[in-house]
Amino acid sequence: MTKTEQLMQERDDLKAKLANAPKAAASEREASDRKMMEQELLALEQRIGREETARSDAAGRKPGSLTEVVDRKLDAALKDSFPGSDPVSFIEATPVKPGDESLSEVKAGKR
Repeated sequence: MTKTEQLMQERDDLKAKLANAPKAAASEREASDRKMMEQELLALEQRIGREETARSDAAGRKPGSLTEVVDRKLDAALKDSFPGSDPVSFIEATPVKPGDESLSEVKAGKR
C-alpha cells in the first residue's frame, strides 16, 4: 500500500467517524473534539494533494502554479531544518548595492 493510499484510508476512516459524531454536541468537549476531527480531515486532504503532486512531479509533470512551488519549497525547508526553533524560510537577503552603503540600515547591519 502506497503512502497516498494509506492517507486516503485514514481520511475515509475519519470521514466515517465524523459522520457518526453528533452534529449538536452535548458538551463543550464534544464540540471541541468534532472541530479537531474536522481540522485533521482538512490536513489529510492537503497531505493527499501534496503526495499526488509530488508523485506526478516525479513522473515529469511541471508544477501547475506558484502556490505548489512555494509549498514544495517550504516543505523542503521544514524537513531540512527539523528539529529547529527558527521559523522556516527559503528567502535569502539580497546583496547590498554600492549606492545603498550610505543607508542607516546597511550601516547598522555591518556593526
